[in-house]
Amino acid sequence: MQRAGSFPPDLERTRPPAGPMAFVWIVLFLTPASGLLLPDQGSAHKTFPWMSFLEEEVRFGESFGGNPDGRPDPSPPIRNVRMEPESQRLTWDLHGNVSGIECSQSLEYNVTARKNQYCQFPVLPSCGSKNYTVFVTGGQPFSTSIGYPEPEGNPGAAAQNLTCWVHDVDFLTCRWAVGSAAPRDVQYHLHVGEARTSEGRECPGYTADERGTHVRCRFDDLSGFSNRLYRFRVRGTSRASGIPCSEMFEQLSRIERLSPPNITGWCNKTYSLLEWEMSSRFSWKFTYELEIQQGASPADLVQVQDFETFYGMPNPGTYTVRIRARGYFTGIVSEWSAPKHFVCDPEEEGARLRVWLTASLTALGPLLALGLLVLICRKYSLMRKIFPPIPHMKDPLSDSLQNKLMIWEAGRDPREECPVAEVQVVGET
Repeated sequence: MQRAGSFPPDLERTRPPAGPMAFVWIVLFLTPASGLLLPDQGSAHKTFPWMSFLEEEVRFGESFGGNPDGRPDPSPPIRNVRMEPESQRLTWDLHGNVSGIECSQSLEYNVTARKNQYCQFPVLPSCGSKNYTVFVTGGQPFSTSIGYPEPEGNPGAAAQNLTCWVHDVDFLTCRWAVGSAAPRDVQYHLHVGEARTSEGRECPGYTADERGTHVRCRFDDLSGFSNRLYRFRVRGTSRASGIPCSEMFEQLSRIERLSPPNITGWCNKTYSLLEWEMSSRFSWKFTYELEIQQGASPADLVQVQDFETFYGMPNPGTYTVRIRARGYFTGIVSEWSAPKHFVCDPEEEGARLRVWLTASLTALGPLLALGLLVLICRKYSLMRKIFPPIPHMKDPLSDSLQNKLMIWEAGRDPREECPVAEVQVVGET
């Protein structure tokens, strides 16, 4: 039976002797503190030769199960570590028995080996070398690592700060910076495809800088995309030298900038119902927050429960509302929608309208009358200029007889007493 605090039976033979360690602790206890504060390690060895022995003891504890002198194990349990890109497996040759093996990618995440023979990775990088480490999880500690893929070209010439985002529901935009060590004739091209594929769709529309180098891309049609893991890769070309590629992996739902919901509603004196519709290609579950302001009161924040897309209020009065959405799985929050104003008491609003109209007419009445008068005067003067009066045409016959005709009245006795001169015939000639 193993005693508590004792070494395992198979390591009991490697336990350091108790005598030297006891001597070390006695020396440390009797040495003044000032003597332990030394400027460098070399002087410590010269002044206190026993420090070398102490370091050997410490190294023994750190390299527990390995060689104390730091030499590589002549019979490692894992050899010939290699990457198989076609199957996306990190595999090796196993020698001896081990209780468990795990793998890590640049210390970002761990993968448990299958049957202690290989580690299956979901995707493999194609740009920039990653460090893949295989280590034994039980028994004698051991680890080994390789780099994949092999680095090529000048890393400083690759596109830098690659960033992509989905916006306005149907658009995808990516941007990057020209590498600090890139030649002047460098040109970049972006491809987007599912993470497991080596190729993808090339950007349909680039934006270039003053040198003509592509630094931005926009997709106007996302109908062929889904909410899977995508690889965004920027390749570079130059006649002067090889240009490494740059890449990033993301689900489209996690880089989407959500648009605010479109809110509508109706109301009366006693009740108001708000409804809204959320649009997104890659997310389908949201929570919502309403900001409601009634009159001059401070705005109230309302958390809508159970992913509902409606909200009711009793006795709403007149109020203004805004809404925003939050992705349930991603935690991404949209911007606030534009404020919408609702009038739920028509009589109150009608009274306000009548007061407003009365005040407006009172102020504008004299001005309207003056304007109307000026308009009439200008219109009359303009009509006289456009349509002057036409002179009357003369009738030569009527105008010449006008003063020679005698006018009589109807019904009057035609036999008037007129002076008559008698004529007497004296004789004939």
